[in-house]
Amino acid sequence: MWPLDLPLVRVVIFVAFAIWLHFIIKTLLRPSFSELRHLPGPKTCREVLQTNAYRFAKPAFFHTLVGEFLGVGLLFSVGNQHKRLRRIITATASWKPLAGQIISFINPFIPLRWLPVSANLNFIKAKSALKGMMTELIEQRTSEVAKAKQLGTDSGLSDDLLTRMIEASSVENQKLSKDELIDITMQVIAAGHETTASALLWTTYALSKDQKSQNRLRTEIYSMNATDMTAKSIDELPYLDNVIREALRVYSPTLIIPWEALEDIDIAGVRIPKGTTVQLVPAMTQLNPEIWGPDVETFNPDRWDRLSGDALSPYAMETFSNGPRICPGKALALLNMKILLVGLIRDFKIESVGDEEMEFRNPSLTLKSTMTVRFKVQREG
Repeated sequence: MWPLDLPLVRVVIFVAFAIWLHFIIKTLLRPSFSELRHLPGPKTCREVLQTNAYRFAKPAFFHTLVGEFLGVGLLFSVGNQHKRLRRIITATASWKPLAGQIISFINPFIPLRWLPVSANLNFIKAKSALKGMMTELIEQRTSEVAKAKQLGTDSGLSDDLLTRMIEASSVENQKLSKDELIDITMQVIAAGHETTASALLWTTYALSKDQKSQNRLRTEIYSMNATDMTAKSIDELPYLDNVIREALRVYSPTLIIPWEALEDIDIAGVRIPKGTTVQLVPAMTQLNPEIWGPDVETFNPDRWDRLSGDALSPYAMETFSNGPRICPGKALALLNMKILLVGLIRDFKIESVGDEEMEFRNPSLTLKSTMTVRFKVQREG
């Protein structure tokens, strides 16, 4: 127990709290009141994410928000380190893409970890336990891969992401350290859970508001032979693909993609000084009527059959980012959504409850409602 009745202890706690509060305000507000640029449009996104990808890095404030939990990994690495990690991950993803979006968001309010409050103590304890479990699992998988290599067979290996990463990094100049494996795995788990769940929620919400599109999707699903319902056949359903893409366009789970200029650079005719935070906001492109037409805010899966102009550019959709920094788990995340949505829409009719206009939490790093999203669900057939 802390002797809170002692004057010196009270002074120390007061000073620590003042420092903590100053740190929070500085961390959260710095991007708003320092050098900050919002650069919309497919051409601008291409310049940041593809042409000049390695002249930008994640800003310090974003690293403070999530880096302590997620480590460095693919998300925060830069230059040759990022190229090296991506080369290894791409080799792994060639047989099955990584799970989830690259960007993972957690609570933006950051307590200093050395303050002896229960939230911090629980965080440190949980992080230590999780890292211990991952370390043990990595050692086990590494031993299995080494043994299989010695025997010249992989028949006994676990067929999972971690094993594939260890196999892909077995080449000497591509070897991943234990810490790198932990960081990447943490990012995959955290990002895959948050973003895919959010995207599935808003896709379901869009369909609950549009019964015509929901019925059409159900008809397409019913047209499949139940015995031939494989991941490949589901992935090739055209209207399902349109529904998913349109939901991600209207309700992008990723609200901002922040980058910091590593050097002075010109983007779309705008001078970006070194140290400037550049924020790519998917909604500014995905809800731009000059790109998507006057009905830009309307959920309309059919628009994907008649794209034209800038809407044809892959940089008109920024939900999964693009270029060298694109989410390596994009394909698997989309497939997961499709499989879950097929099971849901095939067996249930989903209707929205209430006619009130949806209100979204602001500020927020991910798309979240200020109210509980409710559905009326009725079994089909």
